[in-house]
Amino acid sequence: MFTVKSCLALLLAIGELAGVTFATAGTTRFDSASSSSAVSAQRRGTRRKVKRRMIKRAEEGRLAEGPWGGDHVRLRVREGGAEVEFDCAHGTLTETLALDAEGRFDVSGTYVREGPGPIRLNRLPSARPARYSGRVEGQTMTLSVKFNDNSQALDALTLARGSEGRLWKCR
Repeated sequence: MFTVKSCLALLLAIGELAGVTFATAGTTRFDSASSSSAVSAQRRGTRRKVKRRMIKRAEEGRLAEGPWGGDHVRLRVREGGAEVEFDCAHGTLTETLALDAEGRFDVSGTYVREGPGPIRLNRLPSARPARYSGRVEGQTMTLSVKFNDNSQALDALTLARGSEGRLWKCR
């Protein structure tokens, strides 16, 4: 059974967590300075929890779902792979983006070149097999694309987590 003393101790502990100060027995007042500091402490705690979740997912060996973007590229990570869009191309990463202990990944996928001007009827653009590799450090990713058929590669691209990127589509 709870006693009055344990109930009062519980109320005081909850009040401290919420930023409430007790002036006298039975009355409460909100101190605006402690209230705003309590709110900012709560926000910092929330940010820390999000970072911990992201670190945990990285430790689990997979990249968290969501958008990554940069100049001339946009990547949308989803369960089981990702879609990538370039200025004049698009592609699909067909495997889960598994990260090693240093944040690196190397997965297979396809790369489809797009272009301006007319297209031929009944002729779909051909998808080339490609390797997508890169490294994730915090909120930044470096992405490289290498084609399987002739070992030609694209320049490395830098992406930021949560960004939609900036594309200039070929039209």
